[in-house]
Amino acid sequence: MQPLCLVTGASSFVARALVPRLAVGRRLRLLVRPGQHLTHFQGIPHERAEGRLEDEAALAEALRGVDHVVHLAALVSFRPADRAAMFVANRDGTERLAQLALMAGVRRFLHVSTISAVAYSNEPVELNEDTPFNFGPLRIGYSDSKFAAEQRVLNAAGSGLDAVIVNPPSMYGPGDRRKGDGSLLGAVMQGKVKMAPPGGTNVANVDDVCDGMIAALERGRTGERYILGGENLTGIELLQRIATAVDGHAPTRKAPRSLLGIAARALRIKERMFGSTSAITSEILQLTRLHMWYSSAKADRELDWRAGSVDAGIEAAWREIGAAHD
Repeated sequence: MQPLCLVTGASSFVARALVPRLAVGRRLRLLVRPGQHLTHFQGIPHERAEGRLEDEAALAEALRGVDHVVHLAALVSFRPADRAAMFVANRDGTERLAQLALMAGVRRFLHVSTISAVAYSNEPVELNEDTPFNFGPLRIGYSDSKFAAEQRVLNAAGSGLDAVIVNPPSMYGPGDRRKGDGSLLGAVMQGKVKMAPPGGTNVANVDDVCDGMIAALERGRTGERYILGGENLTGIELLQRIATAVDGHAPTRKAPRSLLGIAARALRIKERMFGSTSAITSEILQLTRLHMWYSSAKADRELDWRAGSVDAGIEAAWREIGAAHD
């Protein structure tokens, strides 16, 4: 009989690309919040499990008879006001799921983390899985909570859970609302982005990263983490790639790093006093100043995996946005 795989966060952007890959050779059970619909998977045989990460009884039931777990679910926010909620969802929820998976006899647990839980540099250099975590002083809630979640998974691995961690970068592809219409792609198309961030980031096509997740699930070593990075680009280079895909206009100048630092500090004070509903937060301004460049040599060596160009993901995202407006 094919192994049964439980997928959390089944309504996510990444799940849309990953679930069809997991369906090859596996039975699927998809964990969703009560009342949530999964229209993209109507043609894929699967069981439906309803529950939340804080509901221990629902998780225990969802894990019944499960061979593999792919843990995608997470709260993603770069608002300081959401820090506590992210620790509840990302750290505590992951710990609860990992411990219950250990008790249920799950044979393989894949935890999907983020490159934001690795480290950053002020210089354009590549970091790897052994680079010490250094986000702490910046108080980036998402980074801190996801790093804490990794530690809980590694603790469970030390107790006998066959767990592997992957660290994907920022991904582009169809279905990502944060980079879609009304966001970065549309803004570049309309020429609204006047200056590029001074730092750099790692970006990838979501399809490539999902192939890496399958490789880690099947071949990753217990207790290890694997960066599934794509291309290391400066802010100007990324915006130029987007402009090419959307037939838009990319800036040619970088915002001054020092000015962004001042703006981030001032905005954080404002957020503490009045809150914020803006898409640009103090944490995002901090991150745009950094270089988050990574080497995927370990995944290449141990998983026989390497990402291609991010361009295909950007183009696929833009095609879906255009189709929605036709």
